[in-house]
Amino acid sequence: MGLVASLSDFSASQIFFLLARYSKTGRVEVRSAGEKGEVYFVKGAVTHAFCKKLTGIEALYNLSIFSRGQIEFFPDEKTAEVSIKDEVSTLIGEIERRKVELNEIKEKLPPFDTVLVKSPNPPKDAVALRKDDWKILVLMDGKKNIKETIEKTGIGVLNVYKTIVWLLEKGLIYDPKEVERILKEKITFINILFRELVPLGIGEKEWIKHVRDTLDKSEAGKRLLENIVFSDAHLSLKTKKKMDISKNEIEELFSQVVNILQERCKEEFGPMLAKAKFNGALKKLNERKR
Repeated sequence: MGLVASLSDFSASQIFFLLARYSKTGRVEVRSAGEKGEVYFVKGAVTHAFCKKLTGIEALYNLSIFSRGQIEFFPDEKTAEVSIKDEVSTLIGEIERRKVELNEIKEKLPPFDTVLVKSPNPPKDAVALRKDDWKILVLMDGKKNIKETIEKTGIGVLNVYKTIVWLLEKGLIYDPKEVERILKEKITFINILFRELVPLGIGEKEWIKHVRDTLDKSEAGKRLLENIVFSDAHLSLKTKKKMDISKNEIEELFSQVVNILQERCKEEFGPMLAKAKFNGALKKLNERKR
């Protein structure tokens, strides 16, 4: 009889360690969001892996970063193909290192449904592009989102993430809707925060007034107010927007808004409760972004 587990409960590397520890032979199938790959073990050693166009170690690493889906072990199923010869302990160590690096890189990436396009204004300084850089750059056609681009490359996920971030930093590609996306994210956070704070007893209109007054103090804030609809304790973007405001201005303005709300909350309920409410709102925002 085989083994079946959810990737949200057990990571692939944990299952690999278990199979190695007990010198198991068989096939591991990893399934996540329509993607599937396989890893073969012989007496506890990893011998072969494949995932779409990838084979060997890169396929193994690609499968190991899935955090949702299912992993299943089929005992005694074998393959004659050998594409991996490294020790399991070495492989698991590299898997864990890559997971940390992957999470750091993902923080710099826009959401996966973002459609990136080639920059109409190439950078002034010469930029040397590798084969993989060109492959990804060609796919940035204004139609495919990041997830679709990753699926088309046939390159390891971590390498694709790193390349996209590098292309963004070099100004070779950009997100044409970046300002609107960031503004929506900031408004979502304020709305979540309102839902956390209103039950504490301060009236909705008072929270709204703090936001309005803070934004109304500067020219950039006034331009931002032209794009926002206030309804009770809820903010939303106007359908017809005048996005004559920069990313940095949005970041600065909402930093001021959050600081004002945080100070007001500390005065009313103390620093501990204020911190808990703001951290709770931030956690809910991050859960939505996953």
